[in-house]
Amino acid sequence: MKKNLTRIILLVIVSCMAIAFISCKRDNGYVIPSFEPGTVLEPKGRIKATTYLRSGNDSEIAFDKWIKAYNEIYPNVVVKPDIIEWSALATKVAAGDIGDVYYGCEQDVYTYAVTHRAAMALDAYVDLLGIDITDVFTGLYDLGCANGLLYMVPSDLNPGVLYTNKTMLAEAGVPMPKMSWNYEDFKSIAKTVTKENADGTIAQCAMNYDTTFPGIMRFMVGFGGNWVDKVNKRLNLVSDENCLKGVTELIELIDKGYVYVSGLTGPAGAKFANISDVSNVAFTGGTYISRIGMDEQFRLLGLDMDVINFFEFPAKRVIVGGATGFFVYSKTKNPDAAATFCCLMLQDAGQQAFNSTLGGGIPTTKSNYEADFWKFPLDKEKFNYDAFVCYPEAFIGNWPDVYTPSEVAKELNAFATSFYSKHFSNAKDYRDNLRELEEKCNQIWATLYSDN
Repeated sequence: MKKNLTRIILLVIVSCMAIAFISCKRDNGYVIPSFEPGTVLEPKGRIKATTYLRSGNDSEIAFDKWIKAYNEIYPNVVVKPDIIEWSALATKVAAGDIGDVYYGCEQDVYTYAVTHRAAMALDAYVDLLGIDITDVFTGLYDLGCANGLLYMVPSDLNPGVLYTNKTMLAEAGVPMPKMSWNYEDFKSIAKTVTKENADGTIAQCAMNYDTTFPGIMRFMVGFGGNWVDKVNKRLNLVSDENCLKGVTELIELIDKGYVYVSGLTGPAGAKFANISDVSNVAFTGGTYISRIGMDEQFRLLGLDMDVINFFEFPAKRVIVGGATGFFVYSKTKNPDAAATFCCLMLQDAGQQAFNSTLGGGIPTTKSNYEADFWKFPLDKEKFNYDAFVCYPEAFIGNWPDVYTPSEVAKELNAFATSFYSKHFSNAKDYRDNLRELEEKCNQIWATLYSDN
């Protein structure tokens, strides 16, 4: 009797193990959902969805529309919104005090998925739901991945674009650029529109450029550089001659007075002292979210505005941008409900609900490029919405956290804040500055993986 009982217990254990093996698999310690062919999801129950209101009440409206769209498909799930402050988000994720679904950005993916193990891989749900990932904006899907698995579903796209002072271009006899314009076109326009005062200061220039690391990275990649080597875990900021060439071009544009960056002091700062707003700059960097504020700035100054994509660089076209999105908490007690809610963002119903309000953004799916639901509130006959979704194959992630460990990314972000001022104040030549940064970051990266 004892033997039979032992056999029964063993059989039960083995059966449970077999069932577990069918329902999930492990990769580097992570539990990854998987399903038998023909599985039908019927989620029910309750989930909590945590979000940050980046656009205030408008974001809450977008969130509510997403929930309503989900409930039309899955009426047996109650989704409870959980609104928190941005400053509290990372702490809550690290502590596990977070909703079944929660908000994040592309630079959070590795930290949340790998470091904290607080996110669930969603690939099996994407496959089971029949979602066509080739319809997602090229490069955007990868921003939600870590170690080859999808952890963050992007809710909207946020590419960098150039808001254009059409009045300045018209006064200089320059037509609005076409979306196929290139670096030589930009330099030609820059030479035409840039003007100096009698004292040598710049009266108006071609572009107001950002001072973050992505701004430097754009020129490195655009001139054919491979600034980061993920395989060998190192940076090539000066070791790659094309990276250095790209940065040299950027420095020369500033030196000529074509491009303005904030924070310059001394003679360089004095040279650009008159550059204060969009009225004396032809192209000002921004994003889709900037459109309403930028339109207001131009209107108050009595200027005509439009938007254009970034020009094509000599080696390749580069559309640098970011994405926000949502994760499923790895310890959720209702994974089917949480995952189906999250994955609705990769489908038309979710995109059209979330991105049809001011709290949303640009659709992540190509099938919605031509749709009008996201093209507002500016008149689409006068505002070039196509500039935001052109050349999807050129899209790359914005922040260094996407490409390097956070310890390295922290150095890159800190470096960018003083990079231009150090060079133009003669405190440190940009080449020496980049060389020291490369060495420092490679030492950090090597230390992180010295035991691997």
